[in-house]
Amino acid sequence: MTWNNKHGRAARGVTMYAVAVALALPGCGDDGAGTGTDAGTTGEDATTEDDSSAGSTTSAGSTTSAGETTTGESTSTGAETETSETSETGETSETGETTGDVPLDLDALLEGLEDPYLAVYEGDGDGGLGHVNYFGLDPESPEFAELDPAEQAKVGKIQATSLHSVLLQPTVEYAGAEVTGTLEVSDDDGVRRQELVLKLPADWNGKLVVAGAPGTRSEFSNEAVLTPWLLARGYAYVAGNKGMTNAGADGNTTMLGQGHPTAHWGAMMIDMGLWAQERLEAATQDPVTAVYAVGLSNGGYQVRRALELDHLRVGQGEDRLFTGGLDWAGAYWPDARALDLDDDQEVSVDEFAAANHLVSTNETAALTMGWLHDPDTLNASDFYYEEPPFGDAHAAMIAAGFAPASALIWGAYNSTFDYLKDYGLTEFKGVGYYNITGYVFRAELLGHSLEQSLAYSCYSDGGDTPPPFYPWLEQAESGGWTAESVEWALRNANTGEFSAPLISVHGDRDGLLGLDANAVAYADAVESFGDAAMHRLYVIEHGGHIDLHSDGLLDFDANGMVGDEGAADSFTIIQPYAERAFDYLVEWAEQDTPAPPSATVPTDPTNDILDADQLSFD
Repeated sequence: MTWNNKHGRAARGVTMYAVAVALALPGCGDDGAGTGTDAGTTGEDATTEDDSSAGSTTSAGSTTSAGETTTGESTSTGAETETSETSETGETSETGETTGDVPLDLDALLEGLEDPYLAVYEGDGDGGLGHVNYFGLDPESPEFAELDPAEQAKVGKIQATSLHSVLLQPTVEYAGAEVTGTLEVSDDDGVRRQELVLKLPADWNGKLVVAGAPGTRSEFSNEAVLTPWLLARGYAYVAGNKGMTNAGADGNTTMLGQGHPTAHWGAMMIDMGLWAQERLEAATQDPVTAVYAVGLSNGGYQVRRALELDHLRVGQGEDRLFTGGLDWAGAYWPDARALDLDDDQEVSVDEFAAANHLVSTNETAALTMGWLHDPDTLNASDFYYEEPPFGDAHAAMIAAGFAPASALIWGAYNSTFDYLKDYGLTEFKGVGYYNITGYVFRAELLGHSLEQSLAYSCYSDGGDTPPPFYPWLEQAESGGWTAESVEWALRNANTGEFSAPLISVHGDRDGLLGLDANAVAYADAVESFGDAAMHRLYVIEHGGHIDLHSDGLLDFDANGMVGDEGAADSFTIIQPYAERAFDYLVEWAEQDTPAPPSATVPTDPTNDILDADQLSFD
């Protein structure tokens, strides 16, 4: 295929920078593109792939027919453009199939989006589809100032959501086209809006990955943890922000908007997948041969829920969307069957309050560890150096679903953002992942605004008194839940029922989404209510929640100094294991070769393996 170079146009007063690029797209639908892992994993000894068939031409400093001046960076447009005509070089066979050199119609990728923006990257100094030059780009630099505003926005989103280990900084550039915009879908369940990004690599293998977003982060939050190795394999990639539009960095403000956004997170994966599949086929004139769901943390939850919803769609006679899924440290929301302990066909507020789920486990952790600046807190250096760490916290933390191996990071997650108080943000005094996660998701389920949630807010007044979060929880009746909030929690809960292969990867040192409350509990739900033969759970020994924290650059012992504990030698970098699990998934789904049985995968945290090809789960 060849690029149909019609997209060098600007509209609606948007200032653009452009370059005339003609990239070949060889082997559409061919499984052979980008199967190696060196280029997508470490970047230390990887080099840019030389695709002689993907020649590019640049016309720097020239003017397009629309009056745009090209600058030699990337081709981009913010306009909805008309669909290009059928190739005059293509021929139609007797079977009706198009043959010959069919041009790639990039304009087709824009359809269905509000405020679409298209950019073409040569992958030769412009950062490529993975934007490897944006991670360290200084927003005060001349290079940043020269970027189009839409590209500047990408820089901000990418830098706001760094989740990867420093050992896996992406460096390889991949040529291709990228579309951003807002997708809105309306049905009987209401209106779903999300900002998304679609990447089509020049060496597309004919397959698509639909990515869930971690936390309440943006559509670019997987830019270093998923896209490098997926682009290296030739996958097209689409990711959304789950409707979390808080300046594109995180969606905590959105969660307090009384709209119960989590109820749509699973369906949004279906929305993205159907839209991207249709657009790719329209643009390339080739079928999408496989669609995979992949996600980390809350994105892992999205993967599970997407496969469950797709299973329901198939049962209703619709075509299957997902070929398989990879859930990396996904959150588990138990459904009514798992929560209804007295078998009265109803989940009471007390049953929900007693269960382990995202809110309850994080609230338990916060109350157990105590507010960092409370004299009775367990979040202190002496307790970190106990054997095991934080010994007095173990009974409650294990009951809440955390594995004992995760104790090393309990203190760090209890006070992650406390350092911000020293920069004038006194409201973050004593704030960590535990209390902020419990607070935000509780407010979402209760349907509370910022003002309504002040009674149990995790934010400090800057003084020595714990914030309302702690006394409120200690006296809350029935855990502070209501029948309506339980109904919202159940609306998008996991069923454990799916009919495409699903692989879960979870670290036993995950101190945010405890292994037992999330990965093991979900595997149990699959065993009880679904088809266990379609699921694998690989527990990665010494693995944490996100690899950025496994670099040991947190204040683990609460002594005010970052990274002096040597904790990096106690954590394993999980990204290559997720990459290897994905390869197992593809073999399972496409070649009918079942993945190895569920297992705990042993690791050496002092000698991280960063090349997925060197890993085996057998």
